[in-house]
Amino acid sequence: MNKVFLILGIIIAALLVIALVIGFFFWFALGGGVLFTSNPQKPEITYGEFPISITYEVDGEVFVIEDTEICEFDGFELRGEAGKYRKWKSRLKSGNTSLTLLRIEEENLIVEIGTSGGLPEYYMGDFQYGQSREDYERVMADDRYLGYVQWENSIQTGSSITKEEVWEKYKLKILDVQFSPPIENTFD
Repeated sequence: MNKVFLILGIIIAALLVIALVIGFFFWFALGGGVLFTSNPQKPEITYGEFPISITYEVDGEVFVIEDTEICEFDGFELRGEAGKYRKWKSRLKSGNTSLTLLRIEEENLIVEIGTSGGLPEYYMGDFQYGQSREDYERVMADDRYLGYVQWENSIQTGSSITKEEVWEKYKLKILDVQFSPPIENTFD
């Protein structure tokens, strides 16, 4: 009787191993294997600082805001079935989270209108997703949507606002944006 249970146990274990191998094969073939793919090539240059200048007008008065975008390589990121990509992080040298063009405080209401300092992968010469340098420059120069943040009693409300709405409501328009050009980076 013990021999029967032993043989039966071996057969069941063998069937489970075969099922696991077949399951792993199908999982790998259907995209799960992306976890085991190698990382993209690492950038030769992993840090850079890029000056930014924005000239804008509010109620007929012209202002210039300047800052520096600091970009750093931040490892690799898995984006589902799309695979692994180089990841970049960026921050403004001033410590601000955005380039604030206008801040209005009224009682419990704070309205900020600002824009970002650009895309770190552009500055670091890492044109991803099949995009060209020109594609990135077109997106970064598009001022149709400014970052619009509204706060009421320390709770963020609001979302993006078009340049036409910003002009109507706040008489603000961007006159010129000078982003730094990207570096020539290589990837090993």
